[in-house]
Amino acid sequence: MAEKETKHVSMGMAILTLLIVAAIMAVGLAVLKIDTMVTFILSLLAVCIIAICLGMKLDDLQEVILRGFRKFALIGMILISVGMVVGTWMISGIVPSIIYYGLQLFSPSSFLALGFIICCIVSFFTGSSYAALGTMGVAFMAIGYGMDIHPGLTAGMAVSGAVFGDKMSPFSDTTNMAPAAAGTDIFLHIKSMIYTVTPSFIISLILYFVLGLQYDTASEESMASIENIIVTLDECFNISPFLLIVPVFTIVLVAKKVPAMVALVIGALLGIAAALIAQPQFTFNEVVTAMSSGFTMEFEDEALSSLLNRGGISAMMSTFVYCVFALELGELMFEMGVLSVILSKFSEKILKPCNLIITTLFSCLLTVMLTTSQYMAILLPGEVFRPSYDRAKVAPYVLSRTLEDGGTIFSFLVPWSAAAIYSTGVLNVPTLEYLPYAFLTLLCPICAIICAFTGIGVFDSEDKKLLGKTRKPVA
Repeated sequence: MAEKETKHVSMGMAILTLLIVAAIMAVGLAVLKIDTMVTFILSLLAVCIIAICLGMKLDDLQEVILRGFRKFALIGMILISVGMVVGTWMISGIVPSIIYYGLQLFSPSSFLALGFIICCIVSFFTGSSYAALGTMGVAFMAIGYGMDIHPGLTAGMAVSGAVFGDKMSPFSDTTNMAPAAAGTDIFLHIKSMIYTVTPSFIISLILYFVLGLQYDTASEESMASIENIIVTLDECFNISPFLLIVPVFTIVLVAKKVPAMVALVIGALLGIAAALIAQPQFTFNEVVTAMSSGFTMEFEDEALSSLLNRGGISAMMSTFVYCVFALELGELMFEMGVLSVILSKFSEKILKPCNLIITTLFSCLLTVMLTTSQYMAILLPGEVFRPSYDRAKVAPYVLSRTLEDGGTIFSFLVPWSAAAIYSTGVLNVPTLEYLPYAFLTLLCPICAIICAFTGIGVFDSEDKKLLGKTRKPVA
C-alpha cells in the first residue's frame, strides 16, 4: 500500500519536510504573528501535500489523521475536566482561599523565598504559568523594585515559581500533554518528575532564601498591591480553611491512582458543592455555569481580575484544538518516517538510555528554537521518540518527564519563544536578564542529564531501576 511506501522517505526528503514545518511555524508565529492555530493547520496541510506527492492515497491519509485524533481522545476529556475544575474552584473560593492564606505568610525579609513558594502554589492550583506571572509575578516585581532587588532576580524567581505549576500541576495543559504524547499515565508522569523537580525546587528555594537575606525592608507603597489583593479577596469571598479540603481530597484521589478524568470530575463536583455552601452570594446558575464558561467577576484590581476570571470548558478549547492538530501532525510525520530515518543513523547509541534521554532533551530545545512553540516541543518529540524508548526498553514515563524537562522548560529560556515573549512582556524584564536567576528552569534540564548519566529515577519497561546501567543498552 502507498501508506507503507511513505514510511521509507529519503534522508533529504525527511530533512526538507522538517525544514518546511519549522519554517512555517517560525515565520508564522515569530515574523508574521499569525494565530498559533492557523500555523498548526498550515503545517499539517504542508505535510499532507508532501505525503500525497510521496504516494500516500487520500484514504490512507485520512486514516492516519483520524488515528492521531483518536490518540487525543483521552487527553481531550482531561482538558475538558480541567476547565471544569478551575471554574468551580474559582467561584467556590477554593483558589482565592489558597492565595489569601499564602499571602498572609509574606514578609519583606523572606521575599524571594516566599514569593517563589507562592508562585509555585498559584501556578500549581491554577495550572497556568501565564496566570501566575500575570498576577503574582507583576505584584512581586513592584515589591522587588521597592526593596532595590535586581529586576532580573525578581523576574527569575517569578518565572521559576510559575514553571513549577506548569510542570507539576495535574491541571496544567503541558502536564497532560506530555504523558499523552509518551503513552503513559499522568500519575506515573507526575511521580517520575519528582526525580528532577524536587532537587531543582530545593536548590532554588535555598538560593532564593540566601539571596533574599540581604533585603529586610520594603516601602509601604510596594506592599500596597499585596495588601489590596488580601483585602479584596476577604471582601468578595467567604475565605475558609475548610475549603482546602476539596483540593486535598482531589490530591488524595490522584495519589490513590483514580483515573485522572474521574478524579478531576469529582473535584469539579465538590467545587460546586463548596460554592453552594460557602459562597451564597453566587446563584445556582452562576455556580454551575462556571463549569462551562468559567468564573467572571468585576474587580478594581486588574491583576486580581486576570488571576481569578478564568476556567471553564470554553477556556480549554484553544488548547484542545492545538493538541488535535499537533498530534495529527506528529502521527502523519511518524507514519511517513520523517524523523525515523534521521534517528536510524544513531540507532546504536540511541538504544542506550543515557544517550536517548539527552538526545530527547536537545531535540526539545531545537524544536522550541525552530517553532517557538511549547506545545510543539512536547508533542512532536514525544511522537517521534516514543518508538525509540520502546525499542530501548525504557519506561514511557521517563520519556514524558524528559519532554517536560525539555519542552516546558526551554520555552521560557529561548528569547523568541511564545512563553519567553509573554514573560518579558508582563514582567518588563528581558529574557536574557532573568535567565541567570530562573534557577528552577536552569536546574531541571541539568538534573535530567544527571539522572540520565547515573540512572537515578530511570526505569526500564518493567519498572525496574536502571541505577548505574544507563550507559549501555537495556538487556
